[in-house]
Amino acid sequence: MSEVYYSAARRGFFHAATHPTLPDDAVRISRLRHRQLLDAQAQGRTIVANDKGRPVLAPIVPPSLEQLRAQASASVNAEASRRILAVATIERQTNDNALIAQAALAAATGTPAPAGLAEALARRAAIDAIRAASNRLAATIAQMPAANLNDYDATADRLWVED
Repeated sequence: MSEVYYSAARRGFFHAATHPTLPDDAVRISRLRHRQLLDAQAQGRTIVANDKGRPVLAPIVPPSLEQLRAQASASVNAEASRRILAVATIERQTNDNALIAQAALAAATGTPAPAGLAEALARRAAIDAIRAASNRLAATIAQMPAANLNDYDATADRLWVED
């Protein structure tokens, strides 16, 4: 097992066995500390150098209110997309829109409505309800305090039902 070094300038680790020439600022660290730092980094922590050039973990900075709101909004958008696609694929939505347009033309010209209009309108209404719920949730998120956003679960069915 080779000795492990950390270079603040290069922001990385070096093993003496594979790096015969070490950076000038390299400081030796124990293999245990090296493993601890890498494990923490794998969990999302950041390794930085302290004022002596030794590797330490940066303090955990909680996300800002804006970041929390952006994350919650993105999760609502993703859930809305998932729910809409569960109602109808993009292709089905396109065909439904064409069918609804044909029905409008038929109504304007006094000809019979095309077959399948009721089903297309039902899918359209379901999708419109999802979009309305998504808009309502986005407006709610814009006013929420950080404490309510930390564990925001956009997949909760209760959020998608109008009170």
